[in-house]
Amino acid sequence: MSIRKTEFISKYYYGKEVVDLDEFIVSLADSCNLNCEYCYLKFSKTPKKPVVYENIEEFIKEIDELFKNSEEKIFYFHFGETTDSLLSKKHIQLLYKFCEVISERSKVYSKSCFIEVRTKTFNISQLTKYNFNFDNLKLIYTTSLSPQNIIDAFEKKTSTLEERISSLKQAQSITKLIGIRLEPIIIYPLVNIDYEGIKKSVLNTIKEYNEVLKKVFDVVDPKNLHSISLSTLRLTKKQFKVLKEKKSKLCFPEMTLCIDGKFRYSRPIRTTIYKELINFIKYHHTNLLEKIILSFEFKYIWQDCGLQIKTLPNLSINVE
Repeated sequence: MSIRKTEFISKYYYGKEVVDLDEFIVSLADSCNLNCEYCYLKFSKTPKKPVVYENIEEFIKEIDELFKNSEEKIFYFHFGETTDSLLSKKHIQLLYKFCEVISERSKVYSKSCFIEVRTKTFNISQLTKYNFNFDNLKLIYTTSLSPQNIIDAFEKKTSTLEERISSLKQAQSITKLIGIRLEPIIIYPLVNIDYEGIKKSVLNTIKEYNEVLKKVFDVVDPKNLHSISLSTLRLTKKQFKVLKEKKSKLCFPEMTLCIDGKFRYSRPIRTTIYKELINFIKYHHTNLLEKIILSFEFKYIWQDCGLQIKTLPNLSINVE
């Protein structure tokens, strides 16, 4: 049995001056073998092979401590930050056990909990082996969506776009709540490095991600959508340096170092992409505007896009 020696639960820190979405990370496992080219886990001190942790008694102590010392009534837990939530049967088995604990302890302390499981796999059928209908707890099935050309180029060991959309459709009858995650939005391919080439590349990217959204809207019921998050590619200094040396196509010429120490596309490019995607969502489903969040972005970007800042617990208040 693998023993986790550090905390299972941690308050997510997005970075200096980045809007805090008020979520907690639960690390039931470390590492991932899907090998996405941009994944930060490849550049951090994590095991080379996925490891799941089964010393659940420590998790129970942590969840008790968290609930006991907080006046908050709604908690949002993210299970897909340090690994893919549904990476293996063992991951899913532990996910169920952790949900049992959270449900049990939340009743003791009168808390309502939302658990996000995020995946790029097509292992959703494994969820049907468990009953995730818990008291005081709702599961939100989310998947990171990318155009197929992005998946082919940078997410080679993951499920296809069609499989991810199919999983969202299926999840509506399993977890009820689902989430759309356009993270990271990647500008690819680059037409040319001059102004017109970059402009055309950005417009092509917007068109491709709009097509992804259209495919999702064709198969999901908007009433089941908990949230839609948008976030363009960001790279740490180390990532950017290593990927640039490898001549990775992720290293877009219009990337700047932000105050939180991450490289991102320039402000005009990010704002343009977000605003166009938001307008597309509004055109198809006006009521979804209140469910859109910008992940890993600064307050001024939210303002540029005309969005009111909201947190994940905020979005969960009136969820039935």
